[in-house]
Amino acid sequence: MSADLLTPGTVVDHLVGRGLVQSGSEAQVVELGGGVSNVVLAVRTPSLRVVVKQSLPRLRVEDEWFAKRERAMTEADVLRLGAELTPGSVPAVLDADPDACALVIEEAPDGWTDWKQDLLHGQVDTRVAAEVGRVVGVWHRETADPDTYARRFGDHEAFEQLRVDPYHRTVIRRRPEIASAVAALVDRMESSRACLVHGDLSPKNILAGPGGVWVVDAEVAHFGDPAFDRAFMTNHLMLKAIHRPQDASAYRAASSAFNEAYLAQGPPDREPAYVNGHVGCLMAARVDGKSPAEYLTGPEREVARAVARRLLDRPPDTLEGAWSALEGSR
Repeated sequence: MSADLLTPGTVVDHLVGRGLVQSGSEAQVVELGGGVSNVVLAVRTPSLRVVVKQSLPRLRVEDEWFAKRERAMTEADVLRLGAELTPGSVPAVLDADPDACALVIEEAPDGWTDWKQDLLHGQVDTRVAAEVGRVVGVWHRETADPDTYARRFGDHEAFEQLRVDPYHRTVIRRRPEIASAVAALVDRMESSRACLVHGDLSPKNILAGPGGVWVVDAEVAHFGDPAFDRAFMTNHLMLKAIHRPQDASAYRAASSAFNEAYLAQGPPDREPAYVNGHVGCLMAARVDGKSPAEYLTGPEREVARAVARRLLDRPPDTLEGAWSALEGSR
């Protein structure tokens, strides 16, 4: 495996070596915000517009946090499968290099944005939420065959490294008053093997624009518990409501649209109280885990802690009940 990380100065040579660009081609390279876990570079030539994504061995956070770089190949596999199950819902994969742990995907059309930025500006499109719910519901439903998909996506190491340890186990260590509730959720989640789980269903991983929605960044995908994806998206929308209470009703509508469209696909599913317990766990993690939500202020973090405690202590048996818990904690 190559230890060299791609840079704006070397990425074109990488594409030439992979047979995607001719040597000497003019190219524009822009370094994109790849979150904390990847090098992400947009490359445009006269004949090609792509994004090159390469896994980092150590994440860009204050805490020490390492993860296997081969997760890039998992993401490539998920995107290819997503293109089969829900055409148009993911970018095309042009190349996947296991030695460099890098993949090349098509660039989103001009005018598309990541949904997180829209939400943080109070621009809440419930049609985007519903489309994401539909896509994930189809993925969960169509990958419920363990003979096919448990083998294909049975590696849980990246999920443990990038989700369970920095989120759940870190909260268990740092928040002893909720540790037992979180540990029980972890035990149940790790014993559930029902379908392909995206594992990072965050608004930042939803690209949307005129005529389309893409689900991206599936590097921690695995055959596991479908409740995690529902809880992950719901938690992000609730955190936005804590941050922008003036738009809380819009975020709540988006949450309902997502969950209704998801359930309409008939995927394998857990009871709502179980999902809401995971929402509480994930909310606590985005305050006291290794990757805190950067937009929350100090007072907003206290609200999130209170909501998380309520959802973990007495998880409501309906989605609306979870949102009511948020409203009651302000």
